[in-house]
Amino acid sequence: MPKSYTDQEKEYIIRRLKDEAMNCMSVYGIRRTTVDELVRRVRIPKGTFYLFYESKEQLLFEALMEFHEKIEGQLLQRVERMSGRELDVESVTDLLMDFFRQADEAPVIRLMSSGELEILARKLPREQLAAHFSEDAGMAEMVIARLFPGMENEAENVAEQFGDAFRTIFTAMIYGHEGGTAGNGNTDSLRLLLRGLVLQLFELYDSRKTNRE
Repeated sequence: MPKSYTDQEKEYIIRRLKDEAMNCMSVYGIRRTTVDELVRRVRIPKGTFYLFYESKEQLLFEALMEFHEKIEGQLLQRVERMSGRELDVESVTDLLMDFFRQADEAPVIRLMSSGELEILARKLPREQLAAHFSEDAGMAEMVIARLFPGMENEAENVAEQFGDAFRTIFTAMIYGHEGGTAGNGNTDSLRLLLRGLVLQLFELYDSRKTNRE
């Protein structure tokens, strides 16, 4: 009969599993992270793991999304501090560069090998992935609406247009380490790509602003 846990114990076990999931992915990658290794590190029976998660993939996805939400929260805090200030292409590009660099410096991101995220995604329910991409779009809407006042009613459409582009750059940045493009050259290329998107956002904002006036 499975052991019953208090709410405090459940919270502790989930926190430890997520922490060790991130540690294991940083060291072993997604494919070689196993339930056996996770329960050994957390010091719980294997059966207990399945009281909390249906699969290893579900835990790894939740741990990755928690990390994702953390750095996005930090981005939003910086955006809030910039709200109301006179912005230009360079200052917004700097903001996004810092966000991308912070993500890139995380060991779990730098050590992911090509194809592992796709393997993880294939083993997850489609609705779980759809919810994540929906949240991504919501984050883009908030950032755009706060940085570009007056575009609140258009932020959803703009976020959809630019969200995929930013995700593509982010993915290219992660996998760029495998092709040996890490370093100053890669940083310069990343800034060039981000600046191009930011420039288009400013052009769109100025155009819509002129039309409203």
